[in-house]
Amino acid sequence: MTEYDVCIVDELKQFYLVCQPIIRIQTNELIESVVDYEVLIRSRRNDRFPFDAFRKLIEYEGYNDIFIEWFEKEFRYLLQKFPDYKFDINIDPQQFKYAKTWMFINSISNECNRVGIEITESIPLNDEFATQDEFFKKTPLSVLKKMGFKTVVDDIGTGQNSLQFVANNLQDIDRLKISLVAFRGLRSDVTYKFLEAWFNLSRKYDFEFVVEGIDNEITAKDLVSSGLIMQQGFFWQKPHILKDVTKRLNKIY
Repeated sequence: MTEYDVCIVDELKQFYLVCQPIIRIQTNELIESVVDYEVLIRSRRNDRFPFDAFRKLIEYEGYNDIFIEWFEKEFRYLLQKFPDYKFDINIDPQQFKYAKTWMFINSISNECNRVGIEITESIPLNDEFATQDEFFKKTPLSVLKKMGFKTVVDDIGTGQNSLQFVANNLQDIDRLKISLVAFRGLRSDVTYKFLEAWFNLSRKYDFEFVVEGIDNEITAKDLVSSGLIMQQGFFWQKPHILKDVTKRLNKIY
């Protein structure tokens, strides 16, 4: 093992998993309930997503195999510890190139009714796709859908997860997610026009539509008043290590 290999493995040893709930607000009953939990990676070095280390791990198949072995062990613990919970896991498009990733997906297919797979917005780290059109058409969504997993397109409107990507895969999508973080710096009326457009598309094609990045009560209430009742963000609950006793959610009513 080279010195670089050792550094990569050492970084992986710093990883741990946290979960953040996706909330559905039942306005007629004035209650909030957890739909499922998004599983997120954090580093003990700073308690944030280890972007650089993660990208290095998935750049090459051998490193990705090591990562997948670690992730499968940690994720199976969650599935076994919390049998009544549903989870969403993120998979980078680059990872779908590797056999180990698909072996992992196959190995949890018996839990497909409890697992959603989020396709992240990252552009694959290779030149496999000769044209943009070819890139948009070669997606794993249809395979995942046939296997029974809930298919989720994360951070729509950023990276690869564009309107064109969604339009080319309408029949294989169950949920769209959009993050308010991408709209920072824009006027709120402009932001709401974008949200309205994506929400209308979701209703037309019977997708679930989740707004991420909710960090205050006013935003949460404004979105509910517009019919956007599936939300995720620090206001509701920060990402945390799941324990036997679930943390209480914030309330808006």
